[in-house]
Amino acid sequence: MNKLTYLLILTATFVSCKARQNSQQALIQDCPEEKIVNKIPGPPVKGESERTYYIYQGKKLSPKQFDQEWLNKNCEIKETVVY
Repeated sequence: MNKLTYLLILTATFVSCKARQNSQQALIQDCPEEKIVNKIPGPPVKGESERTYYIYQGKKLSPKQFDQEWLNKNCEIKETVVY
């Protein structure tokens, strides 16, 4: 009986962790406040791999986190170019 209980607990834990991973990997389908395009010459700032990012709910997020097709159809995003 104890082995069965442990197996059920382990299975429930695994399933809940997997469900959290899937929800975190879902692309955002909401309009960000602004798109920032960094056109400053030279390599990107240390720690930054991309020159374009979005401001969403006051946070800097990668375009990879958004459903780009959805954004193109549903949003008019203010774009700021930084030189």
